[in-house]
Amino acid sequence: MVDVAEIQRRLAAALPGAAIAVRDTTGEGDHFDVEVRAAAFAGLGLVEQHRLVYDALGDLMRRVHALALRTESA
Repeated sequence: MVDVAEIQRRLAAALPGAAIAVRDTTGEGDHFDVEVRAAAFAGLGLVEQHRLVYDALGDLMRRVHALALRTESA
């Protein structure tokens, strides 16, 4: 089970100043809806933006069954 606060903490550490919203969509700690708006995404394509998020989450992704991810540059 993954905690929403842990996802937020890891993303905030990797993307300082980002606006981050995380929601556990099932209450089971394995399906999440994540929105990230960050200056670090400026000039990057969608795949690169998502890669930054996945890299920040690291080993947590092994315990996440579904991640609906929306990113945009701040």
